[in-house]
Amino acid sequence: MVTDMSISVLATRTLRSDRPVSVVAAFPRHTRLGPIMPGWVIELGEMVFEFDEEYAAVVAAADAEIFAPETLPPDPLPDL
Repeated sequence: MVTDMSISVLATRTLRSDRPVSVVAAFPRHTRLGPIMPGWVIELGEMVFEFDEEYAAVVAAADAEIFAPETLPPDPLPDL
């Protein structure tokens, strides 16, 4: 979970990945998540995290928001 203040890594159950069960680690928001390594893996500190392919764009966007905001597309719903 990425907020404007921090990055929290949440653990889920193997068969119920839609519900977090605990916070594994927390990092300051200026922590870079990428690069994404083969197998959909990122390293944060000394920890290695594997994630589903569907979240690769989210990981890249979280990095871009802090480190390259000019590369983000405009918000399609700025009033929400």
